[in-house]
Amino acid sequence: MVRILLRAIWIGCLGMLLSMLAALAIVAAVLLFDPKCGPGDSGGCAMGLVTVTLGAALPGFIIGFAGHLALTFWRRRPTLPTIRQLRNWGREG
Repeated sequence: MVRILLRAIWIGCLGMLLSMLAALAIVAAVLLFDPKCGPGDSGGCAMGLVTVTLGAALPGFIIGFAGHLALTFWRRRPTLPTIRQLRNWGREG
């Protein structure tokens, strides 16, 4: 169980990093085409870049962590009986 949690934390950190990189790239691309951002700007555009990037960190971690736990526990669930096993229930002996 500890191994599963440590791996989930690792995947969560990876998800956090990827979400921050994606947010940085998307906001940087949007700011390139914004006519209000550029020379003479008070710095609000740059602060938006930092804010969105840091704001994407927690959701990225939660999605990676919870997604890995859900996938791991889904794979470890007990197998359900097949139709043939249900049909022959009680006749095994």
